[in-house]
Amino acid sequence: MKIITVPHPTLRKKSLDVRVIDKKILQFVDQLVLTLAEKSNPSGVGLAAPQVDKNIRIFCTNLPPGNELETDEGKSQVNVYINPVITKHSKKITFGPDKNEPILEGCLSIPSLYGPVPRFESIELEFDQIINQELKRTKQHYAFFPARVIQHELDHLNGVLFTDYSLYYDLPIYQEDEKKRKLIEIDKKMIELF
Repeated sequence: MKIITVPHPTLRKKSLDVRVIDKKILQFVDQLVLTLAEKSNPSGVGLAAPQVDKNIRIFCTNLPPGNELETDEGKSQVNVYINPVITKHSKKITFGPDKNEPILEGCLSIPSLYGPVPRFESIELEFDQIINQELKRTKQHYAFFPARVIQHELDHLNGVLFTDYSLYYDLPIYQEDEKKRKLIEIDKKMIELF
């Protein structure tokens, strides 16, 4: 599926709950997972339905099992989250494990831009899974990098982009300079257009 980019209006809409699992939803989930798995240059660790122009509450991640920080080739697994809701979260908000070097988030719908984003260090997520072609509610705890990815994808379902945090908290945004292979801070007025 084609991944849409800013300023596409679908990226700013709140997504609707999935109520019924039918053939269309099953095909959509398969296509969303395949799109994330095949995305390269850059690759991604998560993809939400709004990013492929569909405002339904589904996203998938491609992360290592558990709460590992490393993403080794072949060790990651794809998970699908339907109608996700954070039911609990840590008091601690972090920019990553090293406060002197924050994790810079990027987004497949905002190519070549990166920035630090404050996120809960850990979350408890309640969500639906497809089991025997029915929705089954489950709950899971996530911490560190997986928690960050899930919060980023959940934001997409609410029409929020990571650059919104940059504007709200007056945080830097960097653009990738492919020729020099480095990040250059950009004027925030550029992202106000998103």
